[in-house]
Amino acid sequence: MNAKSIPDAADPEPAPEYHPHVVTALKAMIVLFEAICAVGQYLVIDISGQIVELIPETTPALWPYRIAGVLGIACFEVALAAVWPLLTLVRERDIFSGRAIRWTDLIVACACAEGALVLFVLVFSGLDLHYVDASGRSIAATTSAPLFAVTLIVALLLIAAFVMLMLVMRSLLTQAIAQRRELEAVI
Repeated sequence: MNAKSIPDAADPEPAPEYHPHVVTALKAMIVLFEAICAVGQYLVIDISGQIVELIPETTPALWPYRIAGVLGIACFEVALAAVWPLLTLVRERDIFSGRAIRWTDLIVACACAEGALVLFVLVFSGLDLHYVDASGRSIAATTSAPLFAVTLIVALLLIAAFVMLMLVMRSLLTQAIAQRRELEAVI
């Protein structure tokens, strides 16, 4: 450890560790993303209906994909909402009080739920479904497009990587909280 990394006791106050403009910008982005997500949930329902009109073979996939799409966006919205109190804790310089753990856990839970939804869509897209048209014929349903499964697998890997990263960050946060409490006990 070099001498510059150790704060000098004669320094009146250490430099601020947070950037208020960044916190404000991130909160503004959360508001923007929440609005985009609300529109996205409507578009998932609308566009899926239009796809079924254009490609009737996708009829059996309409409601499962609609529900998965709306729930997937909702998971992202909840995770974004959980970032807001974390940013408030940063602004208040209270991130190591332990209150951040529940918000971090909520973000991890949302990512896990998102992964479960993607896995559901991956399994559902591989099913051999049929539907009966107006004339009474059984027609094979189309539940996926080319490269759809590859896209879903990549999404699952990215979600798994994010969850693992968040678990490591949560572990670091827990250790920092414990060390802070030890220091407070010594002081």
